[in-house]
Amino acid sequence: VVAGGGGDNSGGNMRDNSMKRLDQISKNVLQNALRFTGRLRVVEAPRHSPNDDEEGPRVHQPGVTIAYALDQYGKDGTRRKKKKKTGDEQKADPKWGNTRRLAACFDPLDGSGNADAAICTGTVFGVFDAEAIFPRGESPDLRDAASLSRAVVQPGSELLAAGYCLYSSTTMLVFTLGGGTHGFTLDQSINEFVLTHPNMRIPRRGNIYSCNEAYSEGWDDKFKGYLKTLKTGRGQTGQRYTQRYIGSMVGDVHRTLMYGGIFCCPADAEVHHKGNLQLVYKSSPMAYVLEHAGGKATNGDVALADVRPRHVHERSPCFMGSPEDMDELMGHLKEGGDGDSGK
Repeated sequence: VVAGGGGDNSGGNMRDNSMKRLDQISKNVLQNALRFTGRLRVVEAPRHSPNDDEEGPRVHQPGVTIAYALDQYGKDGTRRKKKKKTGDEQKADPKWGNTRRLAACFDPLDGSGNADAAICTGTVFGVFDAEAIFPRGESPDLRDAASLSRAVVQPGSELLAAGYCLYSSTTMLVFTLGGGTHGFTLDQSINEFVLTHPNMRIPRRGNIYSCNEAYSEGWDDKFKGYLKTLKTGRGQTGQRYTQRYIGSMVGDVHRTLMYGGIFCCPADAEVHHKGNLQLVYKSSPMAYVLEHAGGKATNGDVALADVRPRHVHERSPCFMGSPEDMDELMGHLKEGGDGDSGK
């Protein structure tokens, strides 16, 4: 497993230092829990790739996590022979039965900058078939974080499972194996997650939009035009939308899943030319969860699941939410919009 997080605590203001310390603690807790299973190889992803042209600060990059089962690799890193499949194993779901090696990516603590204000945070994860990224016969170097990180540099369409833990008034685990999205709530009296939200479905349309309008001066005019129709009630519904933005992606996307609407993190010409969310361990897993609950996700041009990252920390614009809201948004982005029809 490749797990990332933490950062240099030197310099910066008190809030930044607090965030970095909390990220470091979260990363350590997650990695220790994974290692405790005795069945996973856990490494911290490189902070950035040699050819990384991403913008933004380098000193604080939450990371990724990659895991290999010990029944496939020995503790010394040597590959073990496969055991012959039993009858029960042969009846397993073909999607999983054909998978020889799994790799999981983790964002240990999304929204850590809000933790001091008691605002919700979360952990995001996605699971890939590592075999898909390595040519036939090739094996990664289990002692090299860069080699293991390659296993998760895949488009969201290759995800086998994804989900998130939400830490708020309750602790929720929401995940999908590709056949529906389900929510579990932590029951502290028995210290177990209990299924409380089976087969979650996002409303077909909502009345909430979520984005950080502090960056709106650099946004595309078509996207700003779409937001204007929502704020003035001149969109397809004729209803004025409400803005809700926590600044913790897990919280914002979870609310979108529950109540409907749209979550947006577009590119902007001023600061984030490629958007502000990392594709591999933030937006792709969250989009996968929403899509299997009936939602849609895009980077503004193509489905977000089809965007192929070049490295672990690559960023991408992202838009996700209710299917009818997403269709209306794409009408604006691709053709200039038809949201003024309600005037």
